[in-house]
Amino acid sequence: MKTPGRVAPLLVAILLALHSGAGIDGAQAAISLPDIGETTESFLSTKDEQRYGEAFMRSIRHSLPLMDDAEVQNYVESLGNRLAANASAGSRRFFFFPVRDPAINAFAGPGGYIGINTGLILTSDSEAELASVFAHEIAHVTQRHLARAFEEVSRMSVPMTAALIAALILGSRSDSSQVTEAAIAATTAGSIQKQINFTRAHEQEADRVGLQILADSGYEPRAMPRFFERLQRASQYYDNLNLEFLRTHPVTVSRIADTRSRAEQYPELRESVTDSFDLVRERVRVLQQGDPQKSIAWYRNALGTEGDADRNALRYGLAVALNAAGRHAEAREELAPLIAREPERPTYQLALADAARGERRLYEALAISAHMLAIYPYHLPLTIHRAETLLEAGKPADAIRLIGDYMDARPPRPELYRMLAQARDMMNDRPAAQQALAEHYYLVGELGSALEQLQMALRQMPKEDVRAERIRARIDVMRSEWRARAKLTGETTAPPPP
Repeated sequence: MKTPGRVAPLLVAILLALHSGAGIDGAQAAISLPDIGETTESFLSTKDEQRYGEAFMRSIRHSLPLMDDAEVQNYVESLGNRLAANASAGSRRFFFFPVRDPAINAFAGPGGYIGINTGLILTSDSEAELASVFAHEIAHVTQRHLARAFEEVSRMSVPMTAALIAALILGSRSDSSQVTEAAIAATTAGSIQKQINFTRAHEQEADRVGLQILADSGYEPRAMPRFFERLQRASQYYDNLNLEFLRTHPVTVSRIADTRSRAEQYPELRESVTDSFDLVRERVRVLQQGDPQKSIAWYRNALGTEGDADRNALRYGLAVALNAAGRHAEAREELAPLIAREPERPTYQLALADAARGERRLYEALAISAHMLAIYPYHLPLTIHRAETLLEAGKPADAIRLIGDYMDARPPRPELYRMLAQARDMMNDRPAAQQALAEHYYLVGELGSALEQLQMALRQMPKEDVRAERIRARIDVMRSEWRARAKLTGETTAPPPP
């Protein structure tokens, strides 16, 4: 189970439930581990692993720059959920999120939380290649590798257990974290080898299970060894490719050969080609670059050299860059032929609505989103775009109705609660705004901030207000959850007083 080195101190503190003084000291670390049973489930129950996952995600949000873009997030979730549906995961839930990081990597945390670096999206040549990494990480979760790693090292002494768990979580081949080095240094050479072998076994199992997930989801399984081989070949010639994936998921010649051999046992499938992947990759390219003018120059050059097969995605990428640069009329020009060919594609219409918003033609933007939502009801990027535009247009009541309709039909989203809070505030309903903001904080794992918002809302309400009782009940639920998390993770900070 791999996690990015930059969040190592927080993850070790959470996942090892260290007491006072976060960090790893092989001789002196005081830790609190779950009771050890005879099976993985009794050692670390699925329920407890989910709570670890929530704590893991809180640390991720604090420590990594997530890509806050509705279209990229929607694509990552859609692809992940398509694969997870074929993963024999039972009732287990998965949570997929993009990390704004040029390093080529992906990681799976406890509780089904899977992060995909934007560098991985840009490096993949096809959706099947990207899906192969998703499937590999999903397999880490379904095979409960983190819980099995805990169980494997549980027979050792407490200090050595702490060190080895840290090494397992952070990645046996990653040298980017001082915490990892300290964890490994705290063990004997023989124990290190045992730990590395166990991790390699996890990688092989994740490959095997991931290939099955790929095939069952309609993707060509041979995309996995092809992608591994391409990354390994690139690493031999270039030192600056940010190939974090190869450090956290060691790819050897024998592993590639084994994966290829297993992939050949499946019937050859037609390569899964969707221009949704191509379009999202170009959107990520612009957002990752962060300099619209440079992106515009790059796309102008690429459009002059690439063949017809690539022009639609490149033209869309250019339109995104032009919008980001405030050159909305030029963006419209690039979008016109794309929309003429596919007038009902949400990606193109959202870019056109972006141009309209940038030109302060808000009613045009609203007309576009209304038309598209009639075709694609409850489409998340369209819903978010329309809600934002309604707020810009000074129509908070319409935004509230739109968000309410979405939440009646789909799971709640933190970004929608944030906009709901803004809308309620615009209507001078401060307690309702604070309630919505509390739910936003709750969904992103900030229980303390959520409780503070609810308590502020409660203090502003007359005792006879019917909402007050509901708020008190919600406070009780959150405080109970706080205590449950604290018991599991060893957190010592008390929740805000009632």
